Amino acid sequence: MTAYLALAAGLLLAVGIGMVVVGFTPRRPDLASAVTLLLPDPDAPMAPSVDAHVGARGWLVRVLLPGAAERLGLARFGADLRLLDRTVEHLAAQKLGYGLLGLIFPTVLTGLLTVAGIRAPAAVPLAVGIVLGGVLFWIPDLMVRREATATRSSMRAAIGAYIDLVALERLADAGTTEALDRAAAIGESPEFDRLRDALLRAQLAGRPAWTGLAELAERTGVVELGDLADIMAVAGHDGAAVYATLRARAASLRTQLLTAQVADANAASEHMVVPVSLLGLCFMALVAYPAFVRMMFG
Repeated sequence: MTAYLALAAGLLLAVGIGMVVVGFTPRRPDLASAVTLLLPDPDAPMAPSVDAHVGARGWLVRVLLPGAAERLGLARFGADLRLLDRTVEHLAAQKLGYGLLGLIFPTVLTGLLTVAGIRAPAAVPLAVGIVLGGVLFWIPDLMVRREATATRSSMRAAIGAYIDLVALERLADAGTTEALDRAAAIGESPEFDRLRDALLRAQLAGRPAWTGLAELAERTGVVELGDLADIMAVAGHDGAAVYATLRARAASLRTQLLTAQVADANAASEHMVVPVSLLGLCFMALVAYPAFVRMMFG
């Protein structure tokens, strides 16, 4: 009986590890998928690659993960996942893999202890597995939120610099589209790569450049980029002078970012109060311990 339990525990562990590996393994897109990225609607479903239709991997990609993402309501993370260049299927694979790993780990550990001669009640690994699986099942959501918040903050900082560059290009009598393209070509960060991709999509679709920025703002949830698109749309349609407006918007965005950074720094300082206080108490106890022992025991 012990051998069967150990075999079952090892099998469950192998299945959990396989789910995690499948979730983290990137899939090479085919030509149709790459072309789909340049279409006007980036949210259109990508054409599956040839190797996605065969074997267990194809079943996971086409059936299990999309169904799990729909049942779990992972569409609410759409803006954050698009900002991180991920899909809801990737998040579903992470959640299922982490949850399954947390569920079977206590069983595996109990099986190993049983083999070593240490027996534990059957209810203990079941209860611990349910709790651990629930915690690990929730962790990918927290990771996505935190990474998206950090990426969105970096995006806002890059947009602040981009608005200043667009304003300088406009001051140099560049056209609306020309100013957006030249300013985007200056930066070399991933954020500027996103801007160039958005402008290129709009150009290939035969639409004004600011529509690409507006779509990028809607997909990623960075509203400041939408403000820039609105300003440039007014300049493109009416020929308005927007240099002062752009500089004022950039200054306002920098003030917002500075305020947010100060708030984060203050929050981090407040969080350090408890560890520093505990460290002081431990030091005082260490200093007073010899005197306390001498007083109590002579």
